[in-house]
Amino acid sequence: MSSTRHKWGDKVRFPHKTERQCSRCDMVKVGRRQTEGGRDRYWDEYWRDEERIYSEATLPCDARREAVAA
Repeated sequence: MSSTRHKWGDKVRFPHKTERQCSRCDMVKVGRRQTEGGRDRYWDEYWRDEERIYSEATLPCDARREAVAA
């Protein structure tokens, strides 16, 4: 079985971040930018149900669990 990947929607842009939501599992990927000492720093955060999910890499899409259950 092939893995189910996130299906990210269009980016919603803000001054120092972008947000994209997975249409399959409602996870939100937030790309952040912060300027420190004249240098820009970028990182991604993952959120679900208004709670931050701490992870070094993108977590698998929950839709994969639904596909296995079906």
